[in-house]
Amino acid sequence: MTAPNASTRRRGGDEENLAEWFMLHKREITWAAVAIVVIVGGIWFYERSQSIKSQRAEAAFYQARQAAGSGNLPLATSDLQKVVTRYQGTQGGAQAAIALAQVLYEQKKYKEGIDALKKAEGNVPDDFKASVHVVEAAGYEELKDFTSAAQQYEAAAKVTRFPADKAEYQADAARNYAAGGKTDLAKALWTELAKDETNPLAAEAKVRLGELEAKPMTT
Repeated sequence: MTAPNASTRRRGGDEENLAEWFMLHKREITWAAVAIVVIVGGIWFYERSQSIKSQRAEAAFYQARQAAGSGNLPLATSDLQKVVTRYQGTQGGAQAAIALAQVLYEQKKYKEGIDALKKAEGNVPDDFKASVHVVEAAGYEELKDFTSAAQQYEAAAKVTRFPADKAEYQADAARNYAAGGKTDLAKALWTELAKDETNPLAAEAKVRLGELEAKPMTT
């Protein structure tokens, strides 16, 4: 009978050491396995609950919007506020915040509409951030607070993913700065827009710059 060689004895010893290590650390290994299962299960449960929350938010938003469509603005205001409060951070919650501001604007409650949007600003999904700023700017325009409106349009330009929208928001900001007497800020934005000849707003930007730079005629 052939005696086991050194390599065979070494493998056997390693296997024994490994088996012994598992026996000694059986409890730790078991708890580690349980922890992994809990983590994976927790992630699945969170994603599932978020999906359900989003679906419910969408349904609640469309239901609240029906009240606005029927002309019952006080009921629409109440229903939309409930959706905003309950479903913060969801698409439905963001849509409800924007719709709530618009319903308040229809009632000439511009300050209340702006306040509703400001409360929602930090919780809306990225795809809705620009829209929130634009609707907020519209409220400031109605209040004749053109500087604040311009600042909101600039905020929208910074967060939008679309170059065409960015240029349009910058142009809106420039118009409001000019209306609010902030000529230097308006010039800076129009100058930036005029640099890009492929920009559809480049021609208007040059005209606006000419208007702003023209000195008033003396009589």
